[in-house]
Amino acid sequence: MTLLKLTSKIAAGLALASLLGAASAQSVTMNFNDIDTTSGGIPMPTGYASFDWGSMYYAMSSPTAPGNTYVAMGSGSSTMIRRWDTKPFYFDGADYWSRRGLDANGTFYYVLYLKGQTVYNGLTAKKGGKMLFTGTPKWLKPDYTGQVDGIALAFRNNGRDWNHLAFDNFRIRNIP
Repeated sequence: MTLLKLTSKIAAGLALASLLGAASAQSVTMNFNDIDTTSGGIPMPTGYASFDWGSMYYAMSSPTAPGNTYVAMGSGSSTMIRRWDTKPFYFDGADYWSRRGLDANGTFYYVLYLKGQTVYNGLTAKKGGKMLFTGTPKWLKPDYTGQVDGIALAFRNNGRDWNHLAFDNFRIRNIP
């Protein structure tokens, strides 16, 4: 067997092992319904689901659906979400909408990080990276499939409507 064929087989094996590792990662969907909150909201509990939610996120429920808790953006200075133990994970998106309803006009996008480096910027991504949010929940998954250790939400047009953004069904895969 030539060195080129051996190298190709090794590369193919490593790629397959990487894909199998990503596929076998433990999938978790956070629906936040186990957080006891009100329609006025509370700061996200420290360490909820082993994540640091920072000061920008609040757990809320609607007066018309008090058992359905979601996360909304409030006051604060950072939109970064990361695991407490700083271990990497796979981010598979979430359902987003505007609490403002039909007149919402904000556009947001993901910025994903690994080891302090930006690995994905939804503003410059070809597809799947940014979304004009409306009153209807819509799943947004980044088209980046690699590991991350930090997720930030960023906003176009000087952050217009950022304080109306809400999300639910936050999907990650933990690495075994």
